[in-house]
Amino acid sequence: MMLKLLVIEDDTALAVAIEQLLREEGYDVSRTGDGETGLHLAASGFYDAVILDAMIPGIDGFALLRELRRGKQTVPVIMLTARATVEDRVKGLDAGADDYLVKPFATTELVARVRALLRRHDVFGDDGDTIGVDAVTLRRNAREVSIGPDTYVLPPKEAALLELFLRHPRQVLTREQLMDRLWGYEADVLENTLETYVSKLRKRLEGDGCPVIQTVRGLGYRLQTRG
Repeated sequence: MMLKLLVIEDDTALAVAIEQLLREEGYDVSRTGDGETGLHLAASGFYDAVILDAMIPGIDGFALLRELRRGKQTVPVIMLTARATVEDRVKGLDAGADDYLVKPFATTELVARVRALLRRHDVFGDDGDTIGVDAVTLRRNAREVSIGPDTYVLPPKEAALLELFLRHPRQVLTREQLMDRLWGYEADVLENTLETYVSKLRKRLEGDGCPVIQTVRGLGYRLQTRG
């Protein structure tokens, strides 16, 4: 599953350059130059990290970040700014930034900081990293799922889909969000491919005490827990 990054930057040339750079590094990247849109996307829970310009239209980066943290959103954020004063760095960190990068910056430094940020927040995970809901436990890197007394090794896409549901229990995940997260920009992937994977997971989760994958008509799916 590709790690998904959000770039919020109103300088189109710079935003495109950052997007291309990060795509070359293997990330799935979205971008916007508007603060209100950026806040909505950053709060969606579907990004592994955010690269945020301090001065953007609509709502500036500092206010956006404060609103994001006020909403208990913990997505890691690197703040970009053209001002290198101590006061500005403190302002950004106090607002909730995890890192701070001053323009102009070397592309290699941005990539290194993104990697370090993801490592610090354990986005990559390890063989012992587990996620559990009700009677279901997934070991991410091993793609090993325990459902009650039974344990299976899942195919990569099926494991990635289960991980998304386990990370967002009781939350409606749209078909577009799921397909974008699992397949990115593979244009030849059909919606019934997603339905096939959902159907497979439903059959696996038929045991006692397991959460249920519900279809939300016209939107997508939701993992309904027993609790």
